[in-house]
Amino acid sequence: MMRGKKIFEPPRFMTVSQAADQLIQIIERRRSHGEEVGVTEDTLCVGVARLGADDQVIRVATLGQLVTCDLGAPLHSLVVTGRLHPLEVDLLRLNAEPNALQNLTMIDSSTYTS
Repeated sequence: MMRGKKIFEPPRFMTVSQAADQLIQIIERRRSHGEEVGVTEDTLCVGVARLGADDQVIRVATLGQLVTCDLGAPLHSLVVTGRLHPLEVDLLRLNAEPNALQNLTMIDSSTYTS
């Protein structure tokens, strides 16, 4: 029936807040099934919007904090951090939300993890 008909839908973009919320729902569901999770609500993340534009936004916060953030218009990216070099931690501090970096622990002399 639909063959040959072109249907165009308006573009829809996922926000950092929506992505963080979905990840937290997955974490909670896996915990309820007794699974071990590698990412938690306290994992350090970076929310980026319109990178390279005049109105770019970079927000460094925990996954739980990013659920309530509003980065404005699209396009958005969510970066979930793993092991961090001390230089990366210093750069993240420039845009960090209050208490975002408090859960970082040093693994060895040159590696942090959240």
